[in-house]
Amino acid sequence: MNDTPTTYSMNYDEDADVLYVSFGRSESITGIELTDNALLRLDIGRTTGAPPRAIGLTFVSFQRMMAAHKDRPLRVSLTSLRSLPDELWQATLSVVTTPPVSDFLSVDLAIAPHIPPLPMPVAV
Repeated sequence: MNDTPTTYSMNYDEDADVLYVSFGRSESITGIELTDNALLRLDIGRTTGAPPRAIGLTFVSFQRMMAAHKDRPLRVSLTSLRSLPDELWQATLSVVTTPPVSDFLSVDLAIAPHIPPLPMPVAV
C-alpha cells in the first residue's frame, strides 16, 4: 500500500455553486453519479491495465449541500449503485473506500436480507 499523501487541487465556481476536486489527469474518464449532488470521475484502467483510480469529484449545489450537512460528512449509500455493470461496480467500490476519495466522503453500504415470497396457500 502506498502511504504517500495524494495531492489534489480544488476549484470552486461561486456563480454555479460547484466545487471541483481534482486528483489527477486521465485520457479515459468515466463519470459515476454517487448522489444527486456528487459525481465521481474515475479511470477504471481499461485502456492502461492499471488499477482503478479516482480522477476527481464534482459537488453540485455545494454551499446548499454543506449547509444541510453542517459538521457531518457527506454520506454516500452504495446500494443505489449496485445496478452498475460488475466491472464498474468493483472499480467504484475500490476507489470510494480508499484515499483520496475517502478523505472527502463517508461511504455506507447497507446489507438487507431478501426474503423470497412465501408460497400461496392452496385451497383444498
